[in-house]
Amino acid sequence: MIQFYKPNAKNTGSACSFSYNKKEKALWVNFIRQVSWNPETKNGTFKGAAPDKKAYSKFSVTELAGLVHAIETNGEFGNFHGNKERNTTFKFSPYMREGSQVGFSFSLNQSNSAENMKKSFIIGFTFAEGRMLKEYAITVLKNYFTDSIESNQFDNSKQNNSTKPQQKAEKKVENVPSTQDNTPEDDGIPW
Repeated sequence: MIQFYKPNAKNTGSACSFSYNKKEKALWVNFIRQVSWNPETKNGTFKGAAPDKKAYSKFSVTELAGLVHAIETNGEFGNFHGNKERNTTFKFSPYMREGSQVGFSFSLNQSNSAENMKKSFIIGFTFAEGRMLKEYAITVLKNYFTDSIESNQFDNSKQNNSTKPQQKAEKKVENVPSTQDNTPEDDGIPW
């Protein structure tokens, strides 16, 4: 899991986490809105946020690859998830200030008819944080593909081991080597 906390004195900050679920083969993105600000310590609190201050979304492997591509190319990537109860849109893009890129921006908007609420979250990433997120995403993608390959190989070996030895022998076809020499007399090779 990788987490980013961005509290501010206006009490409008957000925290965002990305965590890979190996069983589901998906990346979960969680947002939480800042609950309070302590002016003495200059720290924000996110603990104890109400349901209207939290949101989550499940990213597919393809969406995760899109996020990596957006970071690598300073481009944009967004998508829409929807079902009867909840619609979610997200967008990852360059964060621009006064015409210059200063990092990346990630927004998530959610409407939930079951809870009768709309939620909007946005968080900024510095270039260094963008790099961290990219490396985490690449690691998740590598783990996903490694798990898929290992799982597939395990399934294949299970199928191969379940075949009875007699069936294996019946399926085996041997090519008997030819006794005829098909090599031309003069092949032009000096040895």
